[in-house]
Amino acid sequence: MPSAPNLAIARAAAPASCGPHPGAQSISTDCAKLAVLNNEHLSFQEEGPGPSNRPHEPVNGMQGVTARTIRTRSHAKTPIPSHAPIWPEWAGRHPRPCYRVALVDDHVVVREGIAALLALESGLEIVGCASDVATAIELVRIARPAVVVCDLNLPGLSGGQAVQAIHEELPNAAILVLTAHNSLEYVRAAFISGAVGYVCKDAPGRELVRAVRRAACGQRTVCGTVRETVIGDWLEHCPPAEPAVDADLDEEARQMLRYIALGVPTWRIARDLGYRVKVAERYRGKLMRRLALKSSAAVTRFAVGHRLVNSMELDHVLEVREA
Repeated sequence: MPSAPNLAIARAAAPASCGPHPGAQSISTDCAKLAVLNNEHLSFQEEGPGPSNRPHEPVNGMQGVTARTIRTRSHAKTPIPSHAPIWPEWAGRHPRPCYRVALVDDHVVVREGIAALLALESGLEIVGCASDVATAIELVRIARPAVVVCDLNLPGLSGGQAVQAIHEELPNAAILVLTAHNSLEYVRAAFISGAVGYVCKDAPGRELVRAVRRAACGQRTVCGTVRETVIGDWLEHCPPAEPAVDADLDEEARQMLRYIALGVPTWRIARDLGYRVKVAERYRGKLMRRLALKSSAAVTRFAVGHRLVNSMELDHVLEVREA
């Protein structure tokens, strides 16, 4: 049995095998090592008053606490400039221009409704409203709008008189008529007075917005109802004209000119007319000399001018050739 002094020395030299270590919680702070990444090599620096190369030993069967490592990046993050666009492909595009619009109508509900509709559209700015021609003239003189949406029937005026008065005051403004009338007389009077567009009040809102944008660009525009009315009147009162050909040309000569204008080869012309190829060539040359046509292009112009062929037939020939 060892003596008391030897037992004390043995207890002091032997590691603790059980029980909580009083400094177990402070190992990571008392003997922490900082790992600094420098030129892709880890160098360890100790915290504390003196150097120590002794590794941490397990305590109570637990793994030793490793030193806390701090990784520093070799290069800093490139900051994103605040002015950088979210979509770079949109950087070179220009914003839509803003057009100033004035409203002229003697009904308050109509003015407020149109103003609310156009205010929702980008690129359109309502600069003022007027209920009569005198107020409208004063408004366009001060605000100088690009588009004036105007009714035809205003107090004291009717037809195209209001349009004409506004057009004389501001010739550069595009006047778009918005009315309840769709007859050809009103449409004709509006355009003669200086309007560039005509929209009926029963048209959808998208047609009105489209008409305002087209009028601002200087393009003539009408709503679907007016378009159908105009086309129907044209088809009714403008029947196709009779073919105007030279009285000296018989049916065979007209057919030959048609074939030449449409680019039909000579062998095909001879087959359709019942000639031999040589006979068809002589007949073709004789006919062109009699009409003083020196090329196939001249024959085509002659055929179009005398309504022997129409533009649809020529377009079809061009499409076939391109294909």
